[in-house]
Amino acid sequence: MPSGRLWATNRGDTVSRKIFGVDIASGSPKARQAPRYALFVLDDEEAERYPMISRQKLIRLIRQMEPRIVAVDNVHELASGRADMIRLLKQMPPATRLVQVTGGEKPEALTRIARRFGMTFDRLNPMDEAETGARLAAMGVGHVLSAFEDKTWIKVSRRRSPGRGGWSQKRYTRKIHGSVRSLAREVEGQLQESGLEFSSRAVEGLGGYIRCEFVVEAPRDRVRIKSGYRGDAQIRVEGVERPRLVFEPLTRRRGYIIAGIDPGTTTGIAALDLDGELVDLLSAREISPSDVIEWLAETGKPLVVATDVHPAPGAVEKVKRAFNAVLYSPGADMPTEEKITLARGYGYRNDHQRDALSAAVSAYKKYKNKFQQVDKKCPPGLDPKEVKALVVRGRSIDSAISELATPPDKVAVEEEPVKEADADQVALRQENRRCAEQVGRLKEYIEELRSDLAKKDRETRRLERSLERLKDKRSREIKRDHEIKIRDKEIKRVRGLLRLERRRNRRLKSVLSRLKRAERLEETGEGRSLKEVDAFSKEAILEAADRWGIAKGDVILLRDASGGGPHTADLLIDMEVEAVITGTEMAPPVRDHFTDRDVPVLSAEEVPVRRIAGVVLIDPLDLEEAKARWAEYKKIRTAKKKTEWLEGIIREYRSDRRRDERVRKRE
Repeated sequence: MPSGRLWATNRGDTVSRKIFGVDIASGSPKARQAPRYALFVLDDEEAERYPMISRQKLIRLIRQMEPRIVAVDNVHELASGRADMIRLLKQMPPATRLVQVTGGEKPEALTRIARRFGMTFDRLNPMDEAETGARLAAMGVGHVLSAFEDKTWIKVSRRRSPGRGGWSQKRYTRKIHGSVRSLAREVEGQLQESGLEFSSRAVEGLGGYIRCEFVVEAPRDRVRIKSGYRGDAQIRVEGVERPRLVFEPLTRRRGYIIAGIDPGTTTGIAALDLDGELVDLLSAREISPSDVIEWLAETGKPLVVATDVHPAPGAVEKVKRAFNAVLYSPGADMPTEEKITLARGYGYRNDHQRDALSAAVSAYKKYKNKFQQVDKKCPPGLDPKEVKALVVRGRSIDSAISELATPPDKVAVEEEPVKEADADQVALRQENRRCAEQVGRLKEYIEELRSDLAKKDRETRRLERSLERLKDKRSREIKRDHEIKIRDKEIKRVRGLLRLERRRNRRLKSVLSRLKRAERLEETGEGRSLKEVDAFSKEAILEAADRWGIAKGDVILLRDASGGGPHTADLLIDMEVEAVITGTEMAPPVRDHFTDRDVPVLSAEEVPVRRIAGVVLIDPLDLEEAKARWAEYKKIRTAKKKTEWLEGIIREYRSDRRRDERVRKRE
């Protein structure tokens, strides 16, 4: 997987409104023939149809479009078993839910459910079934298939093995383990910044971590970290699997709740129903009152908002006003021992959850006796929870029952027969009235938020202008620093060239001084100067040529004549040197090569060499005598080669004659 960004975007991102309706068109996941599906994409009022697509393309479209819901009439049309189903759910985006619109463990027929909602379709047309499933899911019908708990497992580990070893084994291992530790710390910082609770376990290695695992107390869609890799480390993020697949209702009817709130840097929120059962419990860092209101609105209808301190904090007052709920606050701050006693029976993870839970339990205990009386007195046909809500708001039990009870007679405007009102309708009207009041209060709260937002926008614009000025200043500084770096590099380069030229200048001065000394010695008749070559190799010859300037007619002193061959000898021959004086024995084939090219090769014994003031000199008379002996040697060698050549021709001629004689005799 490519590296890319490992942190997902913030929770404020727009959630996709697309709903996929899927029905199998041919084949089966359990059969040999690969299944093909009909796909209906519902996006508000717009729709797209894919009559026949493969399973791979369906998964690819789900990953690309990230729909809110994938609706099917039977989840086993997408996977053959539990393992295959879990693999499918892992491939889907975290926020996408797989919904079986026909129900949970005991599904109904799709035709019956569609008829219940006033819909008809062609049972033999897979596209019609897919469209029906999508529209039913859009109306909140169906059950969500859940294969993962509200926990997420994150593993940061090595992306590659250190290998079997070598000279740099430890340094390479430290680099890999350091990358794992660095990425694990980034993951930990991201989780802390998101306000999520987690536990971690790291296995230390040389220079860092071998691996580090996190267990986050949140579902996969709330963990804003993606699987991937960075450098030598990789991240794997998965939901914690349930022991068995379960179905949960897509939408739940929200009931009355008693909310306990502990505001602060870390906010604790607890929700109990009117029977004292725990509905949900949460704690998060840096959560705003608007986030608390949103969470409570999703959890239920807050009837009582409770706190464990006196007086109630302003954040709790704001939540209470948003729901027109009843505020509960003890006469004094609740002691820690009492909080522990009240919350012990429910279980909690930290002090913030304990304080919120103890506030909710204390409020429930205040109304518990009245709730029990309502359960005894409430007649059949009335919702006890509605009666309890009126009692909490200050009504007596009898007046609450009388208000919700249906009058015995009701005369219609058109003098129709008296009909007994349905208790559910009465409760529904009461609920509508309360919802309308709550909507009004929420609108007022929205206006307050808009005013605050306008102030923040003005402050944001001011800060943005300040940021732009700082960016311009920083940009100028960066540009100046860049130019300085370029100049520093150029200065460094020029200094390097200057050092090279100085060394070359010193070397040339040394050569010039030697040449001048040699010239003076030759003028005084001390001898003839030689140009030295340390070894019989191409590198040594080229270095000496560059250093001493070997030219035509020079006499060369070859200190070590071993090792070179004809190609090396050609370098000196092409320079048209007058003679070569060797300090050691030269190989005969190479000596003959020089001789064939008219370059005398003389030994230091034939031409004695002496050194005066760092200059190598020879006596010109010794050189001439040695060259004369070499010339005689060359004549003899040339005559010998001609004799051998002539004898070879004669032998070849005689051989040809004998061969011709044998042929004539055979004929």
